[in-house]
Amino acid sequence: GYPLVVKPRSGSVARHVITNIQDSGTLKMAIHKAILYSPAFIIEKFIAQAVVHRATVIDFDYVACVKQVPANVVGNGISTVRELINKKNSSPHRGKPNQKEYTLYTIVENEATEIVLSKKGYTLFSVPKESEVVFLQHDPFLKLGGDLVEVTSAVHADNLELFRQVARFFDMRVVGIDFLAQDISRSFKEQPCAILELNSVPCIELHHFPYSGAPQNVAAVVADLFFKYYL
Repeated sequence: GYPLVVKPRSGSVARHVITNIQDSGTLKMAIHKAILYSPAFIIEKFIAQAVVHRATVIDFDYVACVKQVPANVVGNGISTVRELINKKNSSPHRGKPNQKEYTLYTIVENEATEIVLSKKGYTLFSVPKESEVVFLQHDPFLKLGGDLVEVTSAVHADNLELFRQVARFFDMRVVGIDFLAQDISRSFKEQPCAILELNSVPCIELHHFPYSGAPQNVAAVVADLFFKYYL
């Protein structure tokens, strides 16, 4: 049943992924896009209003977690959406999508941006209110200008234990778990949620360079793991 998500079976770093598919026409288009990358694809249930979290588990115990937020700007009651985008994109911490040395990227403006803004009755020249969050994309992909919010201290104990159990079940001493939930501070037992996938070579820089929140030194824990088992 709809809504659905279609993506290549093998990792494509969120490329060729279509979310919130509501009809057969869009489903066929999404499958066609997925098989341009890989002949095998996956169809998953889309969970509305859920947020993507990346939990990195080291040695079946240590857990760090960031929340992925779609590209957005925050109003100040003076600047237009266009001016706010330009200001955010000017940050030295944001690179272009083809610059692999960056973790965060400049906000991409496309048809989805126009649709998201129009649903709020906004254009690029609207002036958002003070502290108003204005989203510019549906999907939280970093290559579209999404943000990373460090949330390790807020993760519910049940969710921490779930992540550790997953790592133990698959016998992965270093694993990145993509977890969908509306509120990471609530138990997975009390809300619609899902594990999207496991990453055997997770991008630990996500935890070192969040847009907001205290960075987590995952690299140090990985180094300790190396010395513990391999030296």
